[in-house]
Amino acid sequence: MRATKIAHSAGSLLGAITRELGSRERWPQRGLDELEALLSVLLAIVIAHAIGASNIGWAAFTGYMVMRAQLAETLARSTLRLLGTVLGAGLAWGLIVHAADTPLVVAAALMAVGSATLYAAIARRHSHAWLFTGLTFAMVVLDSLKEPHAAVHAFALTRVLEVAAGTAAGILVNLASAWTVRPRIQGAQHFFARSVAADVDVWQPAVARHALLAGGVLALLPLLTPWLSAGALTQAAITIMAVMTVPLAALGGDASVVGTRVAHRFLGCALGALAAAFALFVSRHHVPTAVALLCIGVWAGRHIENSGMSFAYVGTQFALVFLVVFVPDDYHQLGSAPGWERLSGIVLGIALLLPARAVAQQLKRRG
Repeated sequence: MRATKIAHSAGSLLGAITRELGSRERWPQRGLDELEALLSVLLAIVIAHAIGASNIGWAAFTGYMVMRAQLAETLARSTLRLLGTVLGAGLAWGLIVHAADTPLVVAAALMAVGSATLYAAIARRHSHAWLFTGLTFAMVVLDSLKEPHAAVHAFALTRVLEVAAGTAAGILVNLASAWTVRPRIQGAQHFFARSVAADVDVWQPAVARHALLAGGVLALLPLLTPWLSAGALTQAAITIMAVMTVPLAALGGDASVVGTRVAHRFLGCALGALAAAFALFVSRHHVPTAVALLCIGVWAGRHIENSGMSFAYVGTQFALVFLVVFVPDDYHQLGSAPGWERLSGIVLGIALLLPARAVAQQLKRRG
């Protein structure tokens, strides 16, 4: 009975998303935003290659995420992401040079930093800076566990370069739009950011438990280093952090709201993974086909994200997974191992989270 209900709900949600993809509501505002996001992604890829970044998909996703309708909001998000990346890379470098040979210490550090930064990302202002601190810390640490100590600074530097490429692309595209098309459609409000919610002064136990669960799952990843690649482990960490970043209001109310939010993120990851797998298979080594599929994927993710519906997060997660899996680090790697490696990391992250959340819910009911 429960399986039937879940299947019915999933079918209804997929139907709503499919209908939304054909929606022309709020055109041309949505169309312009989707075009800006696409241009930001493409420019981020070009800049990342030019400055020698290694994980081009991460730069592409950064370009996607910092691109907002308001110029001030784009600048704020760019600054916070870059600051968080620098801080996370620095913390990871400091840990690895002293504890790379001790997986248990690394696991404990991942749990502590991951839990703390996720808590702050949900319950404090400047969430982008906190989230990227935790994400970058996890990415650099997990990358470095598979390589000699001498390479730690290179891993830290390339994470900064990737985010710098994405933020630069978003700002440049937004500036160009601000002086040409955007004011004619949106008016002077384009230059102003939306208001930012104040910090929550009191301790949030529900957020702390939620963040601690994510940190505990992150702590398992260093222990899997002997059997899995760095690409799979880092993508698993990204998936865990992304899926568990939910609005504060959701954690403060009905538990089913949290489940719905997480389910939407899972669905976005799954759809993005399927789309990326299809694109990898179809494009092979044909660059024009790959670029066309990239454009379609970015548009689809942004269109769902701009829907204003409860499932808007599906679009964000779709874009995250699609870009980091499908965008190659080298044009000659189209359709080859790196994409599938990252795809396996997404599956790993979800596979670790599902039972962990189930156990946590059972313990909460018994308590």
